[in-house]
Amino acid sequence: RGSGGLVSISNAVIMGDSRNGQPNTLLAFGNAAEAEATLKSGALLDAIRHAFKPGGGLVPQLIYAWRVNPGTQSIHNYQESSNTMIEAKAKDYGLDTNQIKTKLEAGTSSGKKITIAFKTNDDEVYDNVEKESFQIQYTGAGSPATMNITKLQIDTTITGGPGGQDLTILFASFATIEDVVNYINDQTDYTCTVLTSTPTDPSSELDSIASQDILSTTYDAHSDLQALIDALNLTSWVEANYYTAAATRGIPDNEASWVYFTGAIDGAYTATEWGISLTAVEAKNAQLIGSSSEDAAIHALIKTHCEVMNAITGKNERQFILGGAAGETVAQASTRSVNLTSDAGMLKYPGFTHYDFNDYTKTRTWSPVYYAAKIIGMVTTLSLQEPITNKAVDVLAWEKDLTSTEAVTLIKAGVSCGITTRSGRLVNARGVNTYQGNLLQQNEFSMMRIAFIVARDLRTAIEESFVGHALTNTQLGKIDGVVIGKLSQYADAGYFTGNPQYWGYVKTVLGDQVKVEYDANLTPPTNFIFITSHLHVYATLPSVA
Repeated sequence: RGSGGLVSISNAVIMGDSRNGQPNTLLAFGNAAEAEATLKSGALLDAIRHAFKPGGGLVPQLIYAWRVNPGTQSIHNYQESSNTMIEAKAKDYGLDTNQIKTKLEAGTSSGKKITIAFKTNDDEVYDNVEKESFQIQYTGAGSPATMNITKLQIDTTITGGPGGQDLTILFASFATIEDVVNYINDQTDYTCTVLTSTPTDPSSELDSIASQDILSTTYDAHSDLQALIDALNLTSWVEANYYTAAATRGIPDNEASWVYFTGAIDGAYTATEWGISLTAVEAKNAQLIGSSSEDAAIHALIKTHCEVMNAITGKNERQFILGGAAGETVAQASTRSVNLTSDAGMLKYPGFTHYDFNDYTKTRTWSPVYYAAKIIGMVTTLSLQEPITNKAVDVLAWEKDLTSTEAVTLIKAGVSCGITTRSGRLVNARGVNTYQGNLLQQNEFSMMRIAFIVARDLRTAIEESFVGHALTNTQLGKIDGVVIGKLSQYADAGYFTGNPQYWGYVKTVLGDQVKVEYDANLTPPTNFIFITSHLHVYATLPSVA
């Protein structure tokens, strides 16, 4: 939830193309450095960087990224005699994970030595990888005495002797190494000792063996396969698991020369992928949607997504903040806005000059996409009713210095533009939506932000408190209390203004339905102040002495 007991009001998700990071999931970042560590490079990362530098000393606390292109993880299977035992895959997603490489060799002293390397990073080496589990010996009169370990059980076969000394120990019944050892020690003519430092290790992780002599000498049962899996999961670049379809738990063969992981792709980046991603993000707790895409067709998909979410069946209200391509003219930006008309979001223009993230000694031109990213970061820091109008933007210069006439033309076309004030400040002119009508509440992004959040918060409060309960007179009275309490809360928070701030609350009951209606004055931004000065010349009338 957001502040003051409201639903969340400032969860911003920027969607786009990336070289790294898990696709189609919310990736949360508290600063640009966290984003750089995950996304590595690409337009989406640049948008997140700008979102954390909106300007005016404002600092977002959290920005989400969403990788649209479905990059995959590179993989490598560690095998015993062509039978896969370990499935390993890159922790990250994307084409460059094909540069992960591995060696598997005999350990310097015992067990195995596994090496993982990636690009120019230091090799990660795990030597003498093994895990002793328990020691066993049969001490009776039977001979021979052998033991098998399978994926499901331990069994022994004792020939001769007093008879009846064959054991079958199901891992489902004796789930840990300690359980197995205790059971064996309770049997006549067997000795068994725990070797592992963690006796609660699963017995099902024991390495498979067949017809192992346990009479002539003690035998140490190991869980070396699991030790290898555990070592791989400690690396920076790889995660691993046992291949459950394998018939046994065998130790993989050595791979003394470098073997590269394979199979990773960056994934396509088309309208199809966008459709999948926008469907997936519908269920997420997001109020602001941005994108690193300049494509008008993608913008149209995002607009439709937001309008669906804001509709009566969507119930997950949100707004978009988007930007076009570098070099666009005022006329082109206006046309882009007209084609994107909606009271659910705004289009930013123009681009700007700022430092190059790859070389801070140089500057470059950034397209309006990144202006939009700055504003989505800015909005997350502002109170619900606070507009972006006249807020300073962290840019060195605008790609196009707009004249007053051009700025008015853009605003009339529903373009939220950046201007240079007479005093030289680089600011947002107005936070207008792309809506083409003349209703102020639908023109202003901040007013629609209030409208969407209040709608979602009031609906959530009522549904969580009353849906699923008997519609008694007592419940009807409680609905009144919740609605009036919430409206009063919104008024006190400054979301409603005027006198009265809200009025006309009506509750209608129709069978199993309750309909709630009310009127309220949304708090508008202060866009204009007009000053009229009545100036006079001081004069006095002649006076008589």
